Amino acid sequence: MVMDLVNDMRVATDIGGTFTDVVTLEGNQIRGWKVLSTKESPDRAVTEIIRDLADFSYFSHGSTVATNALLERKGAKVAFITTKGFKDLLLIARQKRPRLYDFDCSRTTPLINRNLCFEVAERLAPDGTVILPLSLNDTFALVDHVMESGAEAVAICLLFSYKNPAHEILLENALKKRGMPVSRSSKIIPEFREFERASTTAINAFIQPIVQSYLQEIHKAVRKAGGPPDYDIMKSTGGVAASGEIHPVEILLSGPAGGVSGGLLLAGLTGRKNLITFDMGGTSADFSAIVDNSLLWTDEGEIDGLPVSIPTLDITTIGAGGGSIAWMDSGGALRVGPQSAGSEPGPACYDMGGVLPTVTDANFLSGLLHRESFTGTGIILDPYRASQAFSSLALSSGLNVEVTLLGTRSIVNANMLRGIRSATEGKGVDVRDCTLLAFGGAGPLHAAELAKELGIKEVLVPPLAGMFSALGILLSSVRLDFAETVSVEWHTGTKQLVDLILQGFIKRSLQSFKRQALNIRDAVFRPFLDLRYKGQSFHLAIPYDKKADMAERFYHAFEKRYGYAIGNGHAVEVVNVRLSAIIPREDISLPGVKNVSPLPPVAKRNILLSSGSVSAPVYQRESLWRSFFAKGPVVIEDEGCTVFVPPECDVSVEENSCLRIDVR
Repeated sequence: MVMDLVNDMRVATDIGGTFTDVVTLEGNQIRGWKVLSTKESPDRAVTEIIRDLADFSYFSHGSTVATNALLERKGAKVAFITTKGFKDLLLIARQKRPRLYDFDCSRTTPLINRNLCFEVAERLAPDGTVILPLSLNDTFALVDHVMESGAEAVAICLLFSYKNPAHEILLENALKKRGMPVSRSSKIIPEFREFERASTTAINAFIQPIVQSYLQEIHKAVRKAGGPPDYDIMKSTGGVAASGEIHPVEILLSGPAGGVSGGLLLAGLTGRKNLITFDMGGTSADFSAIVDNSLLWTDEGEIDGLPVSIPTLDITTIGAGGGSIAWMDSGGALRVGPQSAGSEPGPACYDMGGVLPTVTDANFLSGLLHRESFTGTGIILDPYRASQAFSSLALSSGLNVEVTLLGTRSIVNANMLRGIRSATEGKGVDVRDCTLLAFGGAGPLHAAELAKELGIKEVLVPPLAGMFSALGILLSSVRLDFAETVSVEWHTGTKQLVDLILQGFIKRSLQSFKRQALNIRDAVFRPFLDLRYKGQSFHLAIPYDKKADMAERFYHAFEKRYGYAIGNGHAVEVVNVRLSAIIPREDISLPGVKNVSPLPPVAKRNILLSSGSVSAPVYQRESLWRSFFAKGPVVIEDEGCTVFVPPECDVSVEENSCLRIDVR
């Protein structure tokens, strides 16, 4: 691999619940650091970073703003427009119950109140032909009702509009003339399944005003600092796109996707095929898998019980981070999370007003963190505040402080073990064949202990581990995704229809790349078909090759996924045609290990383990040498994170400066 030697600066930022990560690439120098996130105004941390930078030619960004707006229900007041007779579409949803045998369970409340759901007299046939035209009088009357309702945004989802968007476009134009932000389903997700399409469109409308305002503030800061005319946003698909080329719903997993995308790049650089990505920050932990150098995808995702049917990386997220609060439940059991102290007021040891005990406090009091572990952010950890918080918890639990500390660490690890198993074993991935890739501010602190429990033999900690998601965002390819529902049986003649649709997608992608001033000669096109046995409800995404027998490919993929086959010769149906259009970034190499001569540990520290207190050497990662090898327990301090190597583990440095922890 080669390093880009152009003498300019490229910048990427990733906003988390506690810290905002920054990575810059200038010539052959990669730097990374953290600043505290600004919860009430997330764009402020980013704009302050941009303002303090020298000239830069490229800026990319990952954010949790869309996700937080959805989870906290802090979006716009949305009106929903649908075909007459389908007003209750979002309320009826699917028959699927959140918990099958729980009589008291309830579905997630829709984002849109029923009194803001409007019907319009129009109807299309399943093939898109017009049965009942939408009249201009009905259109203008409906727009008047919507404007009078006090709605701040509109989601339009008409029946079969993915086959013929004419009626949705008519409504969209009329609403936009009145200054109303509009999300149109036939543009955002032109696919079948009306409830999932409606839900995805409603989410886009709900978060659109807050996301657009946020993106515009960053755009102003980039331009004011002399940066490029536009900047890139990390999408849930694992690629970036210009801020003006995305729908807000496409960035719901923006930050976590950066780490997974970086994991795929690292897999190629280190020659590893199977990775489990483990990103633990201040608020949450994110898990995904890379199998045979391929990412796991889903178009059946959901966030907080709301379906999101655009293709996304298959990422499992749980409320387990450094800021996760330890507490006692009504039954007297010790629990950890999902509530988080975040960046404001933060863990007790931050001495910023937080008084509740957190995972970071437990790690600090256990000797895993140093007082100056967060000095890059201006925080000096306070042992007195942390001790106060855990003394109160120990008193209420009837346990001593040491047992409470160990219990907190054990419980958060147990929570993350369930998350990893859900992201891997629940999807047919054998974790014993994988390397655990640990990053984020807290991931390398817990990874080796998790690997021991899972039977994973190797943990990899990459360079810039504390800011690795931002690095992944910086190095991610530009990516556009297209889809169209066709629902036709597969046979030789179907190829003509598929190729025609793909040609249209390629034309649209090239137009977009030209608008972004990208070199279209570098474009790579990856077509897929969503295939299923005729009569089935759900499908598998299969890479498309016009020379291949796609039915035969589907039979093999189905048997590999489910362990059986219905039988060759059974009719196969093409549900959707998809295309990913990608412009890869230039290749880079990871920084090598420069130091040759061994150096002694910078300190020794007592670490609290379940077996008792043990003394562990402490090294600075930047001072490690090529032949470095140590047996646990060992602590390695890095910029933005700390690595803990427990007993029965060995740690060494690879040529690409990754830390490899071998679990015995």
